[in-house]
Amino acid sequence: MTVKRGVLLILLVALIAGGLVAWNQYRSVRSAYDDYRARIQPGVEIAGIDVGWHTPEEATQKVEEQVVAPYERDFVLHYAEQEITLSPARDLGFQVPVETMVSEAVDLSHQYDYWEGFRAWLQGQAFRLDLEIPLTMDWDQEATTRFLEEVAETHDVAPRQPMIDVQDRTFIPGQPGYRLDVELAADMVNEQVPDPSQREVKLPLGTSEPDQSRARIESMLATLAPVMAQDPQPPSFYTATVPISTTGGIEGTPTVDYTGPITWTFPHFASYTGPLTQTTGFFFDPGEPGYTFNVTRATTLVELSLRGGVNTPFTFEPDLVPPPPITPSLLLPPLKARLAEFPGVTSILVKNLDTGETVYESGVDHIMSGMSLVKIGIMIETYVHYGGEVDDTTHEELLKMLGSESSNLSANLLMAAVGNESATAGAAKVTATMRRLGLSNFYLCAPFRLVEDAGRQGGYVRAPGPAGSQVVWVSNWTAAGWALQSAQTPRYDRCVRATPREMADLVEMIYDCTQGEGLLPEAYPNVFSPQACEEMIDIMAANDLRNMLGAGIPAEVKLAHKHGFSGYGVSWGDTRAEVGIVYAPGATWLVSFYIWQDTDWIDWGINQPLYRDVSNMLYNYFSPAEPFWPLPEWAPDPEAPAS
Repeated sequence: MTVKRGVLLILLVALIAGGLVAWNQYRSVRSAYDDYRARIQPGVEIAGIDVGWHTPEEATQKVEEQVVAPYERDFVLHYAEQEITLSPARDLGFQVPVETMVSEAVDLSHQYDYWEGFRAWLQGQAFRLDLEIPLTMDWDQEATTRFLEEVAETHDVAPRQPMIDVQDRTFIPGQPGYRLDVELAADMVNEQVPDPSQREVKLPLGTSEPDQSRARIESMLATLAPVMAQDPQPPSFYTATVPISTTGGIEGTPTVDYTGPITWTFPHFASYTGPLTQTTGFFFDPGEPGYTFNVTRATTLVELSLRGGVNTPFTFEPDLVPPPPITPSLLLPPLKARLAEFPGVTSILVKNLDTGETVYESGVDHIMSGMSLVKIGIMIETYVHYGGEVDDTTHEELLKMLGSESSNLSANLLMAAVGNESATAGAAKVTATMRRLGLSNFYLCAPFRLVEDAGRQGGYVRAPGPAGSQVVWVSNWTAAGWALQSAQTPRYDRCVRATPREMADLVEMIYDCTQGEGLLPEAYPNVFSPQACEEMIDIMAANDLRNMLGAGIPAEVKLAHKHGFSGYGVSWGDTRAEVGIVYAPGATWLVSFYIWQDTDWIDWGINQPLYRDVSNMLYNYFSPAEPFWPLPEWAPDPEAPAS
């Protein structure tokens, strides 16, 4: 009995001891769990900072150090060269509710049941959350405005006004003032408060100088203008004439009735002494310079002096004022009037090749007889055929074709060379190349006629007539076809044709090529070098027939050109034309000038003076400082051309 009691007592003591141990272990586990629940759960961030497994105190310290501290750094405000410190916390009441955010993080960490969490914790299944507590902040934005208003009150500088002494013509600089744009500055600061990387602000300053505005300075300096100004004389156009008689000389050609020496003086730039042998000259007087006190320039000088802090007096002097430039508005009235004197149709294009300006164009999209001007296209096709280099024999034929001789035989020989011994095939190749270059109206259907062989040759036949002398195209217009044409539209040779604009474009292509640019080297890069195109220009310049466009410009001035006559008694009326580049002292310019009249032959006494006068008008327009005077006498009536 005693033994049993002893055993029971031992068991009881063991149970009590085991229970005490278990209870202590349970309390230890519960304490660890409670400590776990007091911490923020893993996966929780505050303002991008991981605070998982942190106590509230640890999280608070971490957020304040890594998040709040950068926001509380002082601003450096730049007022001109001065620096002003602004404390977000002290001056703007900036604050971040860290405790509130940490408390929210703690609350959100333990939204599950206590015992459910305890059981999971015992099983090693701690909850991992994915929570972000956003950063919140607050500051008094009106305090920003109040702070900047105090800055403006203590730092803004009132201007010192400038002065001018009219009698001594001196200017005494003032000093600019500065004014802070408080509203804009407040917006800039408030915009950067939420960005801790931006803590420097250049304050927007307005210059406070109401009496130093440009208008005010101009009004001050304008008091000097009346005694320091003289208006320039604007440019003008005038025609110089001398008395002539209609007797003597070449039949029907006017001559001067006084041949003694006289001096004819033109204002500002030109004089001529010698026998009077001319009828007219066309001049563009560039005008006379004036003098003025340039208020605008003086105002600019004053503004520059203010910016540079200059405080010494300025003495002003009058400025030379050149006359206004000569513009097309001065050229066009007399040019149009002179063209209107022609009893037929005129087509003209004038272009300044130095500037690219088309000075004037009229009627240049009419399709007109191509005449010998299309031989420029034959020259280009010849260079294409020979790869940009021609031999001496070919070069000689080009000179004959494009020179004063305007040889149709040379043209046909060259077309045969490019057409595999067929001039007709060569004409087709020329047309195709011109179309490729954009000359959509260009057409050369057959070789040129040869006056010395009026039989069937190159697309021509001898038509019925006295001695078989009338030579016409086989496939040209009929009288019925011409009747459909407008009276204002020139008739043309259907087999040799182009527009005046196209011929101008073609010559301009050659000029552009001499500069290493343009359509020719683009279309044929292995053919047209600047040297090859200079050679073509020189071939055209070798044309010494200068009794049309060349009559109105100095003989020594380079003229790269080609002329053309449609022939006598053709059914489409008479056409004259010349296209060329004038290398004048004042500018390099291009002219394409056609005339057409419903007649067998345009009277040379009308044709030649018209071309002479127009070219002289254009030459003196482009070179007003070196006008061409006196004009040459009328050239004798040339023989009827062969093309």
